[in-house]
Amino acid sequence: MYDKIIVPTDGSEFSMKGVREGIELASALNIPVHALYVIEVGDIKISEKVVSHLEDEAADALDKVERLAEKEGVELEKKTFRGTPSKKIAEHASKNDIIYIASHGQSGFRELFMGSTTERVMKRAKCTVAVVKKEE
Repeated sequence: MYDKIIVPTDGSEFSMKGVREGIELASALNIPVHALYVIEVGDIKISEKVVSHLEDEAADALDKVERLAEKEGVELEKKTFRGTPSKKIAEHASKNDIIYIASHGQSGFRELFMGSTTERVMKRAKCTVAVVKKEE
């Protein structure tokens, strides 16, 4: 059915809900998970100190995903990218994958109905995208 499940995270508590559901499905289907963290960098110059801090945040978030995957006995690959989150997430997926993504991440309800990254992933991805909704 699917080759792998992609679980993007920004380290927020709610993004981890999407991660957990993706890992549960991977366990049931016996397929691997790719956990992604994208450090959003634009055209501005960022100091190495800031970049180092962001890389530490990425490592911490991906370590949380790794602990969940180990608990479920799921094969996991962790990846950190720099760039635009929606582009990097969509580029990582092939048509036989599924992306499990939370409807909102760190930005919360900045967008009225759905987080802007999630919306852009849905538009860009060539595979199935499962959006895990925030409970009201």
